[in-house]
Amino acid sequence: MITDIRLNMQEQFIATSYASILGQMVKRLREQRQSDQKDLADYLGVSVMTVSRIEAGDTVLDVPQLERVAHFFDMDPVKLFESSLKAKENAERQNYRVFQNKKEINKHPNAAILGAAAVLGIIAAVLLSRK
Repeated sequence: MITDIRLNMQEQFIATSYASILGQMVKRLREQRQSDQKDLADYLGVSVMTVSRIEAGDTVLDVPQLERVAHFFDMDPVKLFESSLKAKENAERQNYRVFQNKKEINKHPNAAILGAAAVLGIIAAVLLSRK
């Protein structure tokens, strides 16, 4: 007797967070400037660990920090914000779900977190398009 076994699989989706996108963008800009995390930390008046957490997407920049980060890179804060939104939109166009932060992703058991390399690819495309 042959039985038809159907697995009840929920749809899995790939996710990232806005904080991760912005953090990877900060990291990419910092590396392009050939600065290290200590340079940025000193400029912002925070610890190197804080910069590391920002770049990892574990800490979200508030508006005053975003403004100071933009000035560190000699950018208009509005342009930095617009670039981060474009990177977010690019990720969504590629069918990634973008959450506010990693905690939100963890609430969804079917989420596979988008790797940093993929996020960097999305960000690189945005940064290169602004030149």
